[in-house]
Amino acid sequence: MINTKLQSIRVVSKLEELVNKVLHKSHLVMHPNKYGPKIFNQHEMVALLILKHRSRLSYRDFVLFLHESKWPEWLGLSEIPSKSTLHNYFLRIGMKVIRWLNRIAVAMQEAVRLSIDATGIETNVASKHYERRIEREKIPYLKLSILADSDSLLIHDWISEERHVHDVIHAERIFKRSKLRGIPVFADKGYDSNKLMEICYDKKSLLYCPIRNFKVPYPSGYFRQEQYERFDKKTYNSGRNPVECIMSLIKHNKLVIRAKKLRYKYREMAWCILSYNLERMAKAIKLILSRRLWTGPSIYKYCD
Repeated sequence: MINTKLQSIRVVSKLEELVNKVLHKSHLVMHPNKYGPKIFNQHEMVALLILKHRSRLSYRDFVLFLHESKWPEWLGLSEIPSKSTLHNYFLRIGMKVIRWLNRIAVAMQEAVRLSIDATGIETNVASKHYERRIEREKIPYLKLSILADSDSLLIHDWISEERHVHDVIHAERIFKRSKLRGIPVFADKGYDSNKLMEICYDKKSLLYCPIRNFKVPYPSGYFRQEQYERFDKKTYNSGRNPVECIMSLIKHNKLVIRAKKLRYKYREMAWCILSYNLERMAKAIKLILSRRLWTGPSIYKYCD
């Protein structure tokens, strides 16, 4: 059986390969400042920011981690950047570039079924006991809505806001800007909206969600009536449950937004999603390789 240490090394190597592939496909300019110092290029800084948000460490702790790891050697760094260098680049790069990089990453795997859901992400790393003692005002959660692949568990698009917003409003924005066509989307009862189903229909897609019971003999709206007649709970569960698994993976990885300003919270959330997608793809490749390297007797003959 493959050693656990060997498996982790293979995940790291595949993660490094995927990061480099995304960066080369993006065609980012190596040095945007013609007159500035050229110690680090944009490819190296983007790779370091992806690794930083994957590690869930602060900037100071991540720089210390780089001194103890082999990532500077694998990335070909001439020297290890300081905390200020990493943070300044984080402030410089915008949301459009991060979404563009994520779109390149998830395009490597074709989506067959999609699912959408929302959750709350904590935006404060302080101790709850300490906050109660000093009577600090409660910091609001960041509402995150994601559109994810039900098979590969990759996040294709997302919206985050620091206020209470109805799920349908986020879903409308995500569906309108999505370029995916002809793919069914699974959602819970909170997305039961005739207007939302119509938007999906215009995209040649189908929003598959249970219809809420308002104690009326028949639901209103043409698309809601169609959904009410052909709804199948078994099909719904198979496409809807994976998005709950994605939320669990995000929460169990101790995702906490450390930024203080609102626009930087959104940006940090975007980097975390990009790092999650790349790590997810690296683990999937590792699983395929481990099955190919397994030379023992087949277990499938006992499952007949």
